[in-house]
Amino acid sequence: MRRLLTMGPVALLVSAFLVGCSAKGPHLPDYVVLSKHVTHGVRWQLDAYLSDEGLCLTVDGPRGPEVSGDWSSGGCGFDSSPSGGYWSGGQEPGAENATVVYGPLPENATAIKVASHTVVKSVPFPHGSGLPAGRYWFFIEPAGWPSKAAGTLLSTPQPMDKQGNKVAFKKF
Repeated sequence: MRRLLTMGPVALLVSAFLVGCSAKGPHLPDYVVLSKHVTHGVRWQLDAYLSDEGLCLTVDGPRGPEVSGDWSSGGCGFDSSPSGGYWSGGQEPGAENATVVYGPLPENATAIKVASHTVVKSVPFPHGSGLPAGRYWFFIEPAGWPSKAAGTLLSTPQPMDKQGNKVAFKKF
C-alpha cells in the first residue's frame, strides 16, 4: 500500500498555516530544493524540510512549499515500516494520468526497485543542508505504467545498495 497524499490548494494553504504563523500570516518552512523539473510545460520542484513530524518531501511550484496547484503533493514523517507509509506521491505536474512518486532512503541505498525490471537511482541529500543523512528518489509513472518492459509493479518498492542487495527502510 503506497502512502499517497495529494493536496489541492486549500489543503496546502492549511498545511502551510499549520507549519507556523506569524503576525504577517502563514510562515513557510526553511526548505531545500532537491531537484527542479519541467513536465508538460509546468515548472515544479521536489523540496525537503524538517518539521515536528520529521522529514517532509513535497512536490511544489518554483516558489517552494506553498499553495502551488492541484497537482501539489507531499508527506512528512516517513516510517521505517514499508507498509507504514515510506513514500509519497501525487499527480505529475501538468499531466492528469501520470504519477510522481518519491521518498527518502538510507545512506547506503543507492537505488530503489519499483517494478520487477525497473530500478530508480537515488541521490544523496545535499551535505550541509540541515537535512538528515540519507538519500532520496523520485520516479514519474507515465499513464499506463508499468509496461511489459518495466515488469510487474512492486507493492512495496525495495531499497537496494550498489551491489543490488536489499537495504532496510529507515525512519525519517
